[in-house]
Amino acid sequence: MNKKIAPIVVVGILTSYLLGYLTLILTGLLISIPDGIKVVLGIIAVIIIIVIAALIYTLNIRLKEIDKEDDDDLSKY
Repeated sequence: MNKKIAPIVVVGILTSYLLGYLTLILTGLLISIPDGIKVVLGIIAVIIIIVIAALIYTLNIRLKEIDKEDDDDLSKY
């Protein structure tokens, strides 16, 4: 269980950080700015959403790896 805490905390911090940026970008889309800048902000928002999804997917894989890991890896050496 202790090995699972660090990846969850790191992904949680990164996700909240990225969600903060995503919120700023989405509120920026609501104000009156040129359309070209809105397109760029929209692309950045999509990239952030993809990165968040990749973080969660990677966390899921890592937690499965930790579950399958032998309790005593040192016995192999």
